[in-house]
Amino acid sequence: MSAITADPSARTTPRGPSRVLQPPLNVALGLVLAWHVAAALAFGWIAWNIFGAIWQLDSIPRTAIGIAATVGIIANVAAAALLARGSRRARMTSFTVNYLTLILLIVLLFQSLTLADFLDDFAAAFNAAFLPFIGMAVAVAWLVLARRIAARLADGERSDVPGALGATVVGMRWIGLVAIAVFSLIWLWMLEPLQLLSLLADSYSGTPALNTAYVLAIGILLWCAVTMWAQRTAVRFNTPADKLESQAGWLFLSPNLIGFLLFFAGPLVFSLVISFYAWDGITSPTFVGLGNYIDTLGLTVAGSANELPSGYEDILGAPFGVIGASDPLFWQSISNIMVFLLLAVPLAVIPALVLAVLIQTGYRGTKTFRTIFFVPAVAGVIGVTLIWKQMLNSTVGFVNWFIGWVNGVINIFVPGDPMPVPVEIGWLSDPSVALFAVVLVFGWSQFGFNTVLFTAGMQGIPKELHEAAMLDGAGSWRRFFSITLPSLRATTFFVVASTVILALQLFDIVYALNQPNPVGFPDNATLTPVVYLYQLGFQQDAFGQASAVAWILFILIFSLTLLQFRRQRRYAEET
Repeated sequence: MSAITADPSARTTPRGPSRVLQPPLNVALGLVLAWHVAAALAFGWIAWNIFGAIWQLDSIPRTAIGIAATVGIIANVAAAALLARGSRRARMTSFTVNYLTLILLIVLLFQSLTLADFLDDFAAAFNAAFLPFIGMAVAVAWLVLARRIAARLADGERSDVPGALGATVVGMRWIGLVAIAVFSLIWLWMLEPLQLLSLLADSYSGTPALNTAYVLAIGILLWCAVTMWAQRTAVRFNTPADKLESQAGWLFLSPNLIGFLLFFAGPLVFSLVISFYAWDGITSPTFVGLGNYIDTLGLTVAGSANELPSGYEDILGAPFGVIGASDPLFWQSISNIMVFLLLAVPLAVIPALVLAVLIQTGYRGTKTFRTIFFVPAVAGVIGVTLIWKQMLNSTVGFVNWFIGWVNGVINIFVPGDPMPVPVEIGWLSDPSVALFAVVLVFGWSQFGFNTVLFTAGMQGIPKELHEAAMLDGAGSWRRFFSITLPSLRATTFFVVASTVILALQLFDIVYALNQPNPVGFPDNATLTPVVYLYQLGFQQDAFGQASAVAWILFILIFSLTLLQFRRQRRYAEET
């Protein structure tokens, strides 16, 4: 502790009312150091119970808690050692450790109090008291308006304000105040706060000792974090101004970073780990190594279907025999998504490029059409898909009616065998055309956004290039293929890459179109990799194999994207 007390400036205390609430800085730093030691011992006790198998837990929770406890020991010991040495890094290290531990304890307290159930009860009570809440909000807006009008009337430069108007404004303010009071009382009466507090108290009394420990620890951590963040602590550890600014920036970014780690990176790593296990989400996981990947990707070749090993099914005939797969549904999903990719990506990209060229010509009404084309991009995918589901209905759908109407016109003007009228194509029930229905909906939902991207790319093409080409006698087609298309190569790369990624992740359209039938209906004709891993994980409880399928799909998407990046880079180097 000698390093902490060496600086005379550490004995200074801030002026004002906070002097009574804040201990001397040396004492505060000593208390923070003592807390880190206590926290390291607490994490050590947890690690002892975990690694000593005193707490009977499943392997995955035990591993996660053990790793967290080990990290907690190391972090708190490091913070205590840096504080004892008076290192400049001690301030930010201590703050970071306390800040992350504070978030962890808040999450644990939230779970211990079952606040999710309490929030459900609060939401139900708030919904019941919603009308007086709206009345209170309107009354507040009324009062704010009255105050603004009163402020304008009180302007010294205005001398022509009638007295009756001033009295009216005063009356408006009183009406607003009374309305706020009345609606607030009604809202509180309908909200039943005492009952909500009783529910919260019942939750707290479930494990009072543990909850009290959480609350005390949260209070101590909050005090330690505020102490280490305070300006006097920054002065004590000679923290430069640029460091303070960067630390403040990281502090503001921390909610997003922590949310990313908890809700994206963490589950991502967990899915990678669980892909090496056989796990149904309930029982203890069983390590199988690469078994899930082998079972999913397993292929073999045999002379005939009867010669295939046990567990393999014929998926493709070949001149040299047949190809069998241990998981034929996975390979069918891969086959479906590749066909979908070849059809849907051109349908979503080429019409978008054509529309962008037409919009860029500058004809009257192009801004309106650009807005109309962008509507599919902002419309809800599920809602739009349900509309398409009705339009693709085999009996009363608009698409079959339109085809029948066209056939009727053809029958009038073209001799020969008549075209069928009416038409009842099973867009959603015929395995031979169901995937094409999904292609149609996907292409329609994506081409509007791609049109806007192409339009933005065309606006960056210098007009001088087109003017020079026109002076040289180049027509519109020549200018398009020689100027517009090469200049849009970067935009086209982005549009194609993003569309390919969205196509490979296809799920929501298939899910909405198939309801209430099973996902992948009919006869797995619309089965995609994401749909298949949904079936494995959430319908068959095979979370290990579902995670393996997810990572196989990730490798596929990453490989295709990397290939496109390399082609784009090679073109940029050549030009």
